[in-house]
Amino acid sequence: MSTPTTTDTPAPVWFLECELTNRCQLTCRHCYSGASPAEGHGTMTVADWTRLLDTAPAAGITTVQLIGGEPTLHPDFLLLAEHALGLGLHVQVYSNLYRVTDAQWKLFSHPKVTVATSYCAA
Repeated sequence: MSTPTTTDTPAPVWFLECELTNRCQLTCRHCYSGASPAEGHGTMTVADWTRLLDTAPAAGITTVQLIGGEPTLHPDFLLLAEHALGLGLHVQVYSNLYRVTDAQWKLFSHPKVTVATSYCAA
């Protein structure tokens, strides 16, 4: 039996998914991450996240997705989203849109930010 070979070049990487937290205000049965109000923000510091984002443009990344849990609950959510925008990246936010602050709504109105949500909560 021969081993298949390919000469195709892999598709370029353009998308970076950042799961900022496993904390969420809700406990939806369908949640893939098992997020809940009792969960934490993980082990990555804001400096770790910033370093990761800094490497993205040189790697060909054009879009970063901020997810969780509920990404807006991360204490540095706005800072990280604004940092990504400052690098020229598009930012996608997956949020339950529960208790959005004025500063977050302002961020969501940026032309390089898209927001996705689910109405199938809890």
